[in-house]
This record gives sequence, structure tokens and C-alpha cells, in this order.
Amino acid sequence: MWIIAKKEINDFFSSWVGYTIITVFLTTTTLFTWILDNQFNLLNAGFADLNTFFSLSPIILIFLLPSICIKSFSNELKTGTIEILFSKPIKNIELVLGKFIGYFIISIFNIIPTVIYFIGIYSLKDDTALIDIGSTITSYIGLLLLSCSFISISIFSSVLSNNQIVSFIISIFICFFLFFINEFFDFINDPKVYDMINYIGIKEHYFSLNQGIISIKDISYFFALNYLFIYLSAINLSRMKK
Repeated sequence: MWIIAKKEINDFFSSWVGYTIITVFLTTTTLFTWILDNQFNLLNAGFADLNTFFSLSPIILIFLLPSICIKSFSNELKTGTIEILFSKPIKNIELVLGKFIGYFIISIFNIIPTVIYFIGIYSLKDDTALIDIGSTITSYIGLLLLSCSFISISIFSSVLSNNQIVSFIISIFICFFLFFINEFFDFINDPKVYDMINYIGIKEHYFSLNQGIISIKDISYFFALNYLFIYLSAINLSRMKK
């Protein structure tokens, strides 16, 4: 499992594509949060926090993480190397987890440089202004959990097709739908039904962590969501073996 994770990391950083993807994320977030005059600009917000960055990041990651993960199995299926993996003494769930861990570590490398935004806000703030370090930490935890969810969804989408474009589209659709699901059903008048739909959505739990409180409900949701898509990926691989 760890060998597979290491392979994914090495493959990502051994090509210019990996560094390009990280550069795109950092360039886009920097432009929108520091340079361009828009709703996500940290300086225009007037608060000593990174809330606008954490609001912008999911929108970018919906497209960015699938572009990283789609080749996880699509490429193996297309080239036939999936048969080599099947011949190894490793369970399907371990195979999926190996790739999941590899891409999660890659996402950490992608997010770490944004800590400089916090340093920038801290150095520019007024002496009387206070920074809620606690909410910043929980927001980063939320961003990592969000990344995990998009990764597990993207891996699942990759198992469904040997065409990377098809897998990419499926992945974006699922990520987008699950994140914005409450907005698709905002016409529902029944509060209980709407609350249930809202709970299914990723956004509710992601922004809950941005409040500086780590809730068991939110953590459990992300673990359950990741488990679901990792399990579905392993099930689909098992069907291919037969």
C-alpha cells in the first residue's frame, strides 16, 4: 500500500505536469485573494482572517484535484497495467487506499505554501486587530478533509472509465453536485427535508469547520463520505477481476 502511495507521489513530482498544477493553484488563489479586486480579496474583506481564501479554495479544487487523480486507474485500465496490479499480492482496498494516500500527500504539498497568506495577513494587520488562530487551524483541517473527499470521488470516477476525459467530467460533476447540493434544492419548503439534503452536502460540514469548532458530526461525515467512495472503488475493481 505504501509502495503504491510512494509511486503516485514520485510520478506526480517527476513530471512538469505536477509542478504546473501546484503553480496553477497557488497563482489562482494569490491573484484572487491578494491582487485582483473581487469578493475574495483578503485586503478588501477588512478582517484579519483567511475566510475568503477558504471560500475560494473549494471552487478551484473541484477542478484541480480531479485533474490530478483521474489517471489513477483510468490510465491503468487504458494501458492494461491494471492486470499487473491485480497479479500482485495486494487487496483491492489496499490498492485504492495506496493511491488515496499518495494523492492526499500531494494535496498537502499543494496546500502548505498557502500558509504564507496567513503570515501576510498577520504582518499587515493593525496592532489592535486579533487573528483567530483556532478558526484558521480548523479551516485548514476542513480544507484537507475537503481535499480527501474530492480525491476519493476522483479515484472512484477513474475506476469507472479508461477514458481520462470521461472520468474527469464524472468526477467534476459528483464533486460539484455534492458541494452545492443545497443550492440545487433551495426550492424545497419543508425545513426537515431541506436540512437532510443540506447535511448530505459537503459545503455544510466544510464551512462548519471554518467557525473554529471541530464537531464530531462534521468529522464523521467526511470519514463516512471517503469510506463510501473508497469502498465503491474497491468493489468496482473486484468486478473487473472476475
